[in-house]
Amino acid sequence: MLLIHALILLLQSHFVSFTFLKDIDKRCNEIKRISPNAHYEEQLKIIFGMTNTRNVTNITVSSEDRAKFNRNKSKDSLELFEKTIMDLLYGEKWKERAEGYSFQKKEVGSDGQVHHDALLQYPSGQVRRSELFFNRSAVHLPPSDFTPAGQNLLKITNDYMQTAVNAFAIFVYGNVNDIYRLPPDYVLRSARTIAMLQIPLEKLVATWYVVKQDRPTSTISYRVLELYRPLFKHLSGREMAKLNLSDERIVYYIGTHLDLNRHQVGVIANRYIELNPNWTKPKYLNLMNNLLCGIALPLMRNIQETTYLQLSSQVFSHIRACDPLQKRFYLGKMTRSQVGIDGVW
Repeated sequence: MLLIHALILLLQSHFVSFTFLKDIDKRCNEIKRISPNAHYEEQLKIIFGMTNTRNVTNITVSSEDRAKFNRNKSKDSLELFEKTIMDLLYGEKWKERAEGYSFQKKEVGSDGQVHHDALLQYPSGQVRRSELFFNRSAVHLPPSDFTPAGQNLLKITNDYMQTAVNAFAIFVYGNVNDIYRLPPDYVLRSARTIAMLQIPLEKLVATWYVVKQDRPTSTISYRVLELYRPLFKHLSGREMAKLNLSDERIVYYIGTHLDLNRHQVGVIANRYIELNPNWTKPKYLNLMNNLLCGIALPLMRNIQETTYLQLSSQVFSHIRACDPLQKRFYLGKMTRSQVGIDGVW
């Protein structure tokens, strides 16, 4: 009976020793991921509080594990630490759920080269949030503390509401450099919403350079201008005068824009007169519309009175930038008597 008990105790001790050594090897593999810059034996001390690891004799490190350990040492320690913390807190697939999260961002500079900036980030209100309502994720505004100015990029996702809120955070919390990084197509599609924001004027003007990119202003098409109509009024007259004024659609687009002031139409009209020597013909005056407010009255008095009678009624409804003296002048010219009857619209 004593012999049987002795054999049982001997087998239990061997089984415990094998299990203990197997558990140690498993934990060592885990700690290599947590603190890759520490030596293998130092990692054992960190986990188990050992003062001397020479008593652990059955632990060996394969060449494959050693090579993997050396590769991890060459990586950025901060990047590995952040990734490890996120894996422990939110699981290994947190990166797939947090749309747009990345440790290294790429930005194309003015020289056409791709530059890496570790400080750039995609602000998202869904990061570190997992609540659902009717199997749909909620929409959150990214915190201002995690949206530093000058370091934001916009990630376009299938969640249109969350993408719009992320863009709103960039406009509110970011600066002009963040606006320059916005996708041009997204700015064009959201021009009406952006025009409603109460934000500094320089941010609204920056959207034009996002849309234009590196192209000359004269190459901007009529289609782009039509999409950009809600924000067009924030441009300077000098920039508007650089458009392709030989395109009649663009001239008519500018002339029928209701939010331009007298200075803007004055700069554009001066440029248009230089490009088109036949601007006094009724055809071009009907295209100019609001641009007539930018022309001095002495020049308009030199035009034949019969020319004004050929102008359409829409011209007078579009001359919003004119002062009262100019409006009275055009009204008198376009409603003068014709064969004893006043022209009425």
